[in-house]
Amino acid sequence: MQTIIAFDVSMGKSYMVIYQNGQCVEEKEIQHNKKDFQALHVTIQSLFMRYGQYPEIVFEATGVYSKVLESFMQANQYPYYLLNPLEAKQQCDRLRVHKTDRSDAHRLAQTHLTSNRKPKVFESTEYQQLRVLSRFYEEIDKEIILIKNRLHNALQLTFPELASIFPNQNSALYLNVLLLFPHPELVLSCSRTVLKNKLLAN
Repeated sequence: MQTIIAFDVSMGKSYMVIYQNGQCVEEKEIQHNKKDFQALHVTIQSLFMRYGQYPEIVFEATGVYSKVLESFMQANQYPYYLLNPLEAKQQCDRLRVHKTDRSDAHRLAQTHLTSNRKPKVFESTEYQQLRVLSRFYEEIDKEIILIKNRLHNALQLTFPELASIFPNQNSALYLNVLLLFPHPELVLSCSRTVLKNKLLAN
């Protein structure tokens, strides 16, 4: 018997439907909390014990909202199908809209019967951590570029000559001088001896 569990994921909760042989046998809302996830675990295990195979679990990737549900599946090593929003929309649009359906979970379950979907490949903990760190690095790199551009634009207004003195504007020396003298008036206000001492001190 083919059993499908589909979820319509939203903030902090999901609407769940269970289909067996193309018919909905259960539907309800679950909260993304420990109590409801424990109940979901019992439901999935009961279906496995009864039919000898895990149900086919389907839901759409909805950013941070679906990450909680995905983490639950991975922690328990349940096979699942994670659909990107465009893929889910294209498949669901082929169905006639049922006005009595309370949730898109029904359409995800119904289209699963006729769609050739590939299950999500489990990733090792190390790989997941590397992927998170890689995204974090990319965000930091983009932020650094943005800050450098803002700094360059500001210096064109206050001290444009500084860039011609220091070709390498990523060097520690350039940044230290910039901290000491963000405006040419600060240079003019110091004697050569004071300038030399400040530069040597940094």
